[in-house]
Amino acid sequence: MIRAARAAFVFGFGLAVACGGDDRPALPTEVREIPPAPPPVPPEKVYAPMGSRSDSPEDPPVRVVAAFQSDRAYASDEMVEARRLVYRVRLRVPASLGEGNDAVARPAAELHIDVSTDRLRARFVGAGWPVPEGSEIRIRRDELGAYVFDGDGGRPLGPGQMAHWFEGGRPRGTPGWRIQMPPTREQRGPGDLICRLVAEWTGEGPSTVARRCGEGGSTPSFRVGLWRANRTADVGIRVPRSALRADHEEPPVGIERQHHRPLLTDSSMSQLRRNRGTRGETAEDAPESGLTVVNRGSTRMIVTLQGTPIGWLDAGREAHFEGMEPGVYGLGALRPFGRLAAGKRAFVIPGRSELPRWIPPSARE
Repeated sequence: MIRAARAAFVFGFGLAVACGGDDRPALPTEVREIPPAPPPVPPEKVYAPMGSRSDSPEDPPVRVVAAFQSDRAYASDEMVEARRLVYRVRLRVPASLGEGNDAVARPAAELHIDVSTDRLRARFVGAGWPVPEGSEIRIRRDELGAYVFDGDGGRPLGPGQMAHWFEGGRPRGTPGWRIQMPPTREQRGPGDLICRLVAEWTGEGPSTVARRCGEGGSTPSFRVGLWRANRTADVGIRVPRSALRADHEEPPVGIERQHHRPLLTDSSMSQLRRNRGTRGETAEDAPESGLTVVNRGSTRMIVTLQGTPIGWLDAGREAHFEGMEPGVYGLGALRPFGRLAAGKRAFVIPGRSELPRWIPPSARE
């Protein structure tokens, strides 16, 4: 009887050990493979996200795509020396689209830049840009490309893809650019990353542009395409390193999703000069008032009347602009960097126009 009891005890103890009687979790009996990392974002989704065309039934949800590399080096609250720069920016419209009217008040277009020795953030401030107001570009010295936040969210850009983002499609070649070298007395401190910004913006090689920044400091003026920027402020600041990190973390707030926008108020629209003579006959498909434009081009478009920019719209989109008096105007359009998108032609307002001007197949021969 005692032997039977001892045998039962030994058997029970062994069973308890085998079943993990020490309360430790049992080891897994199979090894699972770790899934491969997701592929990088394709270029066409980086600079032309789905939903930017009117053939999409609805826009995709706003989302933030992780940067190619996390910027952990700038994730702390350690203070760093930087410069805060403001550039006032203006678009020069080619004379072939009209003389324009300097009396018409245009909305402000400014570029606000915070730059340290190896990080840069640039914000598109004001309603005068052909991109959503408040869009932000982040650049780091040790990595080519940039990170952009706009109305569609945030996403990384490969080298030169900022040009595609600004154009709203594929640019025709490399836009022209010019950088005024800082005076010798100003060539110190952070600021040469502005040359990197211009290089990314135009798709030009960074080494080619960098020679115009000297030993450092900020350029007094620069030009990208037909946009001319003049420095109006340059002050030294101390900010936490996290305020300059160049990845997807801590996105800016308040950027609205926009596919078109007027650049003038109704009051400014009413000051546009019409062509002299008759007002012309209104087309059958014309709206009750104002101008409706359909962008049939492959990039974003800036619409002009008499040589004055009045608004912009993305490729494949339709926009309506109000405020101008009925009559005949010189209607044309630019791509964002300044290349001609539609030559000037006399157009009756109220009216509806497809730009570039659509010609029926039967009339093309």
